[in-house]
Amino acid sequence: MFGYIRFILALLVVLSHLDIRFYGLNQGVIAVVIFYILAGFVVSYIYNNIYNRDYRLFIIDRVKRIFPLYLFIIFLTVIFLLTTNYGNPHFNLINILSNLTIIPLNFYMWIDSTILTNPKWCLIPPAWSLGTELQAYIILPFTIIYPKLKYILALISFLIYTVANLNIIHPDYYGYRLIVGVVFIFILGSSLQQLLVSKKRVNIYFISTIWFSTLFLMVSIIYLDLPIKAYLKETTIGILIGTPLIYLLSNSKKRLPLNSILGKLSYSLFLSHFLAIWIVKKYSFFYNYLLSVVTLALTIALIGIYMENIFKKKCRKNVD
Repeated sequence: MFGYIRFILALLVVLSHLDIRFYGLNQGVIAVVIFYILAGFVVSYIYNNIYNRDYRLFIIDRVKRIFPLYLFIIFLTVIFLLTTNYGNPHFNLINILSNLTIIPLNFYMWIDSTILTNPKWCLIPPAWSLGTELQAYIILPFTIIYPKLKYILALISFLIYTVANLNIIHPDYYGYRLIVGVVFIFILGSSLQQLLVSKKRVNIYFISTIWFSTLFLMVSIIYLDLPIKAYLKETTIGILIGTPLIYLLSNSKKRLPLNSILGKLSYSLFLSHFLAIWIVKKYSFFYNYLLSVVTLALTIALIGIYMENIFKKKCRKNVD
């Protein structure tokens, strides 16, 4: 059922970028945090079970998974910007390389990756979180091989996350954006997958410690009436809901139709929805803004999946 969950999470991200909120919360942030838990879970499974802990093959797999569709949406976005001059785009070597390689986008607070100048955006604005994920993919295999490293990194990361949410360091950067403050969330997902395979007490203790520590942090800050900045509520809700949700779904034996296509569509929708927003805003042809953006984003996403399948088939033929 992960395909359905991924698709729902992607829709929540789209709605957040359309300035739609639920009960004053940014549901897109909650979705991203659950994405991180799920990414840690899936990566742990792929690394252990599919690639037998072969780091090189694992990294190649992640590159193939992330970049073809990403670069296709980049291509469509550049064509749109060049033909319409939307956002007064400005290209230089640094911002082009940053957008193509993804990881620098996670450091937007120090590296200027913007190409649109009005408003200021990179080519795929939510791709900063992809930069976080790519760094997690590089790190997570080592936490699987070396359990002590897992606990050390998780502890350091959670402390950084806590200090950030106490407003001692930048709450947005270190409590949500940068890998140093969120890698423990990916490790949490990885530990859930390991718990599914082996009911070792150490995994149960670790997961429980992270979950209850997160709950304690949120309750303490609210009870003490400390100023809440950035996304404390959203990130803690994501952890508190996402952890049991991923574990329960991983134990489910139900097989639903369309699960695979919805899983693929979720990533493509995540990449394409800002392009859809810009096109709708540029031409103002919408009767219903929300429906127009979602429909166009899904259309672009489906085209992206189709092109990705063609690319994969050609790669297989070349290998054969």
